[in-house]
Amino acid sequence: SVTVSAAPVVTVSIAPGSASLSANATQQFNATVTGSSNTAVTWSATGGSVSSSGLYTAPGSAGAYTVKATSVTDTTKSASATVTVSAPVVSVSVTPSTASLSASGTQQFTATVSGSSNTAVTWSASGGSISSSGLYTAPSAAGSYTVKATSVADTTKSASATVSVNPVVAVTISPVSASMLSGGTQQFNASVTGSSNTAVTWSATAGSVSSSGMYTAPSAAGTYTVTTTSVADSSKSASATVIVSAPVIAVSVSPGSVSLAAGATQQFTATVTGSSNTVVTWSATAGSVSSSGMYTAPSATGTYIVTATSVANSSNSASATVTVSVPVQHSVTLSWNPVTSVVGYNVYRGSVSGGPYNMINTALNASADYADISVQAGQTYFYVVTSVNGSGMESPFSKQVQAQIPTP
Repeated sequence: SVTVSAAPVVTVSIAPGSASLSANATQQFNATVTGSSNTAVTWSATGGSVSSSGLYTAPGSAGAYTVKATSVTDTTKSASATVTVSAPVVSVSVTPSTASLSASGTQQFTATVSGSSNTAVTWSASGGSISSSGLYTAPSAAGSYTVKATSVADTTKSASATVSVNPVVAVTISPVSASMLSGGTQQFNASVTGSSNTAVTWSATAGSVSSSGMYTAPSAAGTYTVTTTSVADSSKSASATVIVSAPVIAVSVSPGSVSLAAGATQQFTATVTGSSNTVVTWSATAGSVSSSGMYTAPSATGTYIVTATSVANSSNSASATVTVSVPVQHSVTLSWNPVTSVVGYNVYRGSVSGGPYNMINTALNASADYADISVQAGQTYFYVVTSVNGSGMESPFSKQVQAQIPTP
């Protein structure tokens, strides 16, 4: 007998049987061979490409394509899958998406294009200007503007960024210059435009300035700068020039002239302006003067100078003239008729007619005359005399006599 065995039938199947892809996208296909121990296949495609392992890469053009797996054992056996390729979806993004600039400021923007091998874009702006590389220059006018990147591959696809342009901050200072003495003060004022934040900070190259702009000059003379800086934009500031000069020290003496008797005293007072140090030193060409300005005239007649010199600046002084003279010594000589049976007399003097009187002799006056050498020029005196007997009894006052002392 004869046994006839039928050859197995080779079949090929492919999975998945269909696919939808974007242009240039990939899809893994798998082939299954039955009826043969050799399961190898060869791959082919009507568009795009497919690797020996079945990885399909779609073409760049949209359309319907076929991916085919053919049995190596029996090349008459194959299987196919349908691939629908759609045009790529182009998308554009812009970085950064927002920006805040000062007027005429610049910002680099970057565009990213996906869905196309052509990543080129064209740039445009609703205000200001932008280069082909995406470098944006803001306009001078404040406002909100749009920067746009449009795909060259698909001009219907674009992306935008918003740019806020702030006004230019400007700072002014008033006054712009000042001249002052060392240690003096000057109020400065600042004005900020182009920002709702009008706050400023203050600084000075020497001296000090408060947060409100009150400047205090240094003690050293020179030219200095006071600067006010915007808090909103620290690159914006304004300055004022301050010329500081040393104070002019002046000294005056009061009284400016005086006439004194030899040995008499006079209080002088010195006033110093232009310095917080008002101390002076005193000197005199004759006589003596204390540290407080009390002058004592010399015994010799003449004209002398009393000088007050500033301790703050010894080149500044002031003087007073003192005329010293020897005073005329006046005296009043009294005489009366002697009285018998008395041992002496007392002499009384008053400054008002009729008294009261004060006794001016220090001991009982034995003679009937008396010299009063204690009188002062220009004064009027009234005198009376009493007698004293051996028992010590004193008589009533005598008649009053008047003496007027001349001047001088």
